[in-house]
Amino acid sequence: MNPEAEESVEEKFSEIVNMLRFFSKIRRYSFLDRIGNALNYETIEFALWEAIRTFRSIYDSAKIEKIDNKERRYYEEDGKTYILPKIPEESQIIEFLRLAREEIGVARRLAIRALSFPYIVKEEE
Repeated sequence: MNPEAEESVEEKFSEIVNMLRFFSKIRRYSFLDRIGNALNYETIEFALWEAIRTFRSIYDSAKIEKIDNKERRYYEEDGKTYILPKIPEESQIIEFLRLAREEIGVARRLAIRALSFPYIVKEEE
């Protein structure tokens, strides 16, 4: 196993994990299921692309609130309001896909982390 793959996926790919946690929070598990159950790299790549595309659409149409020069975006569904995490940085996406191509288990661990713990908004976001 690749030593790079052993580093905590939550730490290394926190922005991707938080985006997927958001989908878990609103009970849209399809992206997590497809990434976690993928048998090949192409499935992971396509599921992540769809997740980012869907999240980007939600993010771009979200309500925005500014507090102390900080911007927060909110998503509302079924009478509930959710603070959105930020969109994953390109460098994090590229690195995750590189590692997933080398060792498919990285994708499974990422999905497990996203399902296991709730998304908590950090002040710096």
